[in-house]
Amino acid sequence: MNNTYLLMFITLYLVSYFYYIKISKGLGHKAEYLQLRRFFPCALLAVLPMYLTQTPLTYIPYIISLITGTLWVTIYPLLYYLTYHKASSDFGFHLDVVFGLYITSWLISLKLLVQYLNIAVIPLLFIISCMEFIIVLIPITQILYYSVYKSCVNDSSIMLMRETDHNETIEFYKSLPITIQVLIPIILISAFAAINAGNQFLVQTFIHIADYNFYILIAATLFLTFYLWNTKKGVFIRTGIIELLLDVNKYIKETNLYTANLSERLKTLQVNPTTPNFDKPSTIIMVIGESESRDYMSAFTNYQYDTTPWLNKMKKTKNFILFPNSYACKDQTVPALERALTEVNQYNNKKFFESCSIIDIAKKAGYKTYWFSNQGHIGSAETAITLVANTADKAEWTKQNLNKPQYDETLLDYLKTVNPSENNFIVLHLMGNHFNFINRYPQNFAKFSKPNKYDLIPNYLDSITYTDYVLQQITDFAKTTLNLQALLYFSDHATIPDKRRSPNFAGFATVRIPMFLYLSDEYIDKNKQVVKNINDNSTKYFTNDLIYEFICGILNIKSNHYDETNSIASEKYKYTKEMLKTNLGELWIKDDNI
Repeated sequence: MNNTYLLMFITLYLVSYFYYIKISKGLGHKAEYLQLRRFFPCALLAVLPMYLTQTPLTYIPYIISLITGTLWVTIYPLLYYLTYHKASSDFGFHLDVVFGLYITSWLISLKLLVQYLNIAVIPLLFIISCMEFIIVLIPITQILYYSVYKSCVNDSSIMLMRETDHNETIEFYKSLPITIQVLIPIILISAFAAINAGNQFLVQTFIHIADYNFYILIAATLFLTFYLWNTKKGVFIRTGIIELLLDVNKYIKETNLYTANLSERLKTLQVNPTTPNFDKPSTIIMVIGESESRDYMSAFTNYQYDTTPWLNKMKKTKNFILFPNSYACKDQTVPALERALTEVNQYNNKKFFESCSIIDIAKKAGYKTYWFSNQGHIGSAETAITLVANTADKAEWTKQNLNKPQYDETLLDYLKTVNPSENNFIVLHLMGNHFNFINRYPQNFAKFSKPNKYDLIPNYLDSITYTDYVLQQITDFAKTTLNLQALLYFSDHATIPDKRRSPNFAGFATVRIPMFLYLSDEYIDKNKQVVKNINDNSTKYFTNDLIYEFICGILNIKSNHYDETNSIASEKYKYTKEMLKTNLGELWIKDDNI
């Protein structure tokens, strides 16, 4: 190996090693020594193809491969370090370094072999360019993510991306400045074009490889192909970002056990009574809001505008009870509702796929169950919400046109399909106040904003007023047609309307949610103790991962899967402000200084 290749090898080896040491924390001497040995063959292989073919290190396809590998060596470990070095005392990502060096070798080996064999050179190099572009896109995406959120990609952000449906993606993209909308595809196309042009550079150049060196290059390429990409122990699946992605996929697979375990759960579930205690067939409704903050609702605060005129009137009657100290357990839809809908909460160790849901309870209590949603399938039929919804006797989602907003009042049409001669338990899942707010209400409802004008806070206020109207329509229809006995409304989480949505916890304002309960005169008369308990507890603090127990209390049942001490409808309700948490148990509600 002449001096140029030797110097390149030494540089890659030392820079990679000391970079790894610098951005790791809590490494012992054994780990440091282990990587000192491990990075040696990695750096060697990153230069070996160039040495075997005696190709200059200034060869443009090699420079492109080297940049690709360098991005993998540096980006995830660096962004993780910047995000967590003050909070974590033990981390290191040696396999990102290994992958970066090996991917450099693998990519340039493929390019050199294609050039040397001189068979379908242009199309094969185009395919390699496509692969390289995808490989480059992963660290580039992480850089863009960090530039926006000042945090490295984590499990919450990956879950959020998995949960986002097509409508939300389109709305988010359209909400970006027009220059950004135009620049993104231009940049992506230009980046691919540059990679492909670089790899096709000097495509007619003859690559000379001695026979012995050719076999070494083939062997190295085959080794790298297996070592990088095998699905059990390959380096790729053990890099930081991919391991994170696989952990999320594992969680989703475990979540899917919910359906498989359904019959076993129901077999052991005991509920008493098994028929509702009303004079004639009746209905219980639970309405799930989306991204609604009580901070902007005049029924809950002294807000400067009357954003909830209907609820303001209703809260003065004995039939409506408001809960002004309610919080979400998480500032994201799926993890919040996974807990709200089932026995799982921040205060126990239950697993979702082993837990009973409000649908299970309602069925055993003698109700026909319905789930009507204006949320689509939340991006995936695998989410906990959809899995619970699909256990209802009837579950339907509004048919969403990707370019046309679907307003929540559409759900009234679904309510009209419910049989009033049966006992019904209905879940309505609103699109509510989800960004992009201007798309959440018909423009003739614009009161605080100008029609069709994008203006975040005024649009958000109008969406709240429209939700107030929708809740009025639902309540009035169900009272008139379905013998409505109780209607519980709560939001999955809140939002800060003039702040960019983030997968990371952005403050208590993102979890201050509204919650209220309507009870009929008949319900009040037949469930005096429950009503007293609810009124007594209405100003106590509450997190929405305890909704499951609240529903059990409203149904006034006893069950081996109902802990009354978790129910705000019970005199045994045990929680105080000092005991409650949010952000999946990481933060205390008592620290919300409002």
